[in-house]
Amino acid sequence: MANKPCEYCQKNGCHGECENYILEMAMAGTKIDGFERLFREIPKFNYVLNEKINSIFGTDLEVASNSDVQSDLTNQFNQFLYATNENGNTNLYEIKKAIKHKEIFGESYLFFDNINVYALTKDEVEAYSADETNPIIDAIQYYTVGTCEVPDVLQVDSNGFIKQDTGYIIFPSNMIKFKSDEYVLNSDLKQLQILLEINRKIYDSTTKRDYGDLFLFTDTPQVNMISAVAQRVKDSVNTAIEKMRERVAELIKRNKVDDSNVVVLDETYKDVKQIAPITKVTDYQFIWEHQDEILSSVFNFPMLLAGLGDDAGNVSKSALLQDARANTLTPIKSDTANSLSVIARKLFGEQYYLRFQDYPDELIQS
Repeated sequence: MANKPCEYCQKNGCHGECENYILEMAMAGTKIDGFERLFREIPKFNYVLNEKINSIFGTDLEVASNSDVQSDLTNQFNQFLYATNENGNTNLYEIKKAIKHKEIFGESYLFFDNINVYALTKDEVEAYSADETNPIIDAIQYYTVGTCEVPDVLQVDSNGFIKQDTGYIIFPSNMIKFKSDEYVLNSDLKQLQILLEINRKIYDSTTKRDYGDLFLFTDTPQVNMISAVAQRVKDSVNTAIEKMRERVAELIKRNKVDDSNVVVLDETYKDVKQIAPITKVTDYQFIWEHQDEILSSVFNFPMLLAGLGDDAGNVSKSALLQDARANTLTPIKSDTANSLSVIARKLFGEQYYLRFQDYPDELIQS
């Protein structure tokens, strides 16, 4: 599938990216890097994503047992969060990175080597079930990362993983899986595509001066009608005239502004008609003004919590804030703490788990 040419541009590995068909990219199995490049073009995409992650970690994690906070162990866990792994990243950074991938792609992993954690995307991990024939229970026997040689009889290593020269065999006890059915690529992708297309159109109109089409009329009959924008007009003339025109154009463009399109035509053309674009950049104002709502819908994260929209500036928003936290943040924070409790049990014992602190009363009522 990866080598199949794109039906729109015929390039291998494109999968419709040239036309922004995000849904087709998802169905074609486009790699994560391809989507990440695309999402960087959407204003506020990464802002809303970061705000969602920061809101999850807006209160500190604490270690508890039987509903009682263990202060000493919480301090130890905080030291773990800000310790650095062999990649030079803090464990908190790796945790947030894994959750970000889950929010976009629906699934991610966190490998715990009993000292530090490492974020892994679903593209990097292969899962192997203990019983491939079971139609209901998907009991994972082990995961592999990289290129591994798996022996016929696999014994659980005391470390919870087996390190090889080119890969890892990791047992479920040392792999944390983040998974959700509420993620970007499982949302309204058409809205996201429209937002991406319109932002590209606005960019072209504001930086490349979208003058519309130029129709060129000649004295002699032409086999094909010539309809071109400035760049295509320049490419249509012969090499000698092109060099002459570029020289003249450089003299005209004394300000050296890249987007000041200058077209110099030779005597072949007796008349030029300019047709303005049918759709002007101002026609996209509605989508531009409502892009915050689109992104909030795609991320399933209220604009209020992301600091967007009219409600974000409302000084008397305590009821809205409490409602948003209760319906959105609390479930996400609980799922995150439950998943990360594997680390607490590994570090301190089976009776311990993690939970997020509550918001202070004065913050809730602000």
